Amino acid sequence: MKAMDYIRVVLIQPTHPGNIGATARAMGNMGASNLVLVDPADFPSPVATARAAGADSILQNAKVVKTLDQALDGCTLVVGSTARSRSIQWPEKTPVEASQSIAGGGHEHVALLFGRESSGMTNLELERCQFLIRIPVEENFSSLNLASAVMVILYEARKQHLSSRPEPKVSRDRLASADEMRYFYDHLEEFIGQVEFSDGRSGKLLRKMTRMFNRIEMYDQEVRMMRGLFRSVQDKLEGKY
Repeated sequence: MKAMDYIRVVLIQPTHPGNIGATARAMGNMGASNLVLVDPADFPSPVATARAAGADSILQNAKVVKTLDQALDGCTLVVGSTARSRSIQWPEKTPVEASQSIAGGGHEHVALLFGRESSGMTNLELERCQFLIRIPVEENFSSLNLASAVMVILYEARKQHLSSRPEPKVSRDRLASADEMRYFYDHLEEFIGQVEFSDGRSGKLLRKMTRMFNRIEMYDQEVRMMRGLFRSVQDKLEGKY
């Protein structure tokens, strides 16, 4: 496995095959080869191959999946790229700051999410991310090509990797995977509803709690502990003991 293959570049519903090819080329330049396409509109395509300019092996080995859950399987850090301001506040970092978490955090599998060319990521997709990366482009000309965004982020991650990438920690503890966090949030939502907890703004409560737990970066045993707490309270409410 190549040194940068712990980074998984995930393109969500890319519409133009040329952007897929250009992304593969950028990945090849930076030594990354793990490309995942979520429900692409047109792939494989000779247009993608032409734009890849020699990075054919990345396209040939690209994994095509139907859902984002499949794309994030096994990842312990999920990071999204955004080019626009959002009404929902979410932790943001510059590419340099993000590279310290991506390459300097000892994660075995990291997913970099890039949304649709026209509309970016949905709010539900956003909530799968521990934080977002905002590239500090010129405010009056902020539109950035997909492959260019991939290149900028991978460039900073590669610099950090070459200078300080630690070996994955050998420990009984491990960070919770994206799937484990998804099940945790489903359980949390069920628990909140059962205990009828509200902060007066019920529509945003779960989102705020998701943001909080994402910021913590929970270990798998912490997720199990919290879900055990939920089950204990739920059993008492249901009169099981």
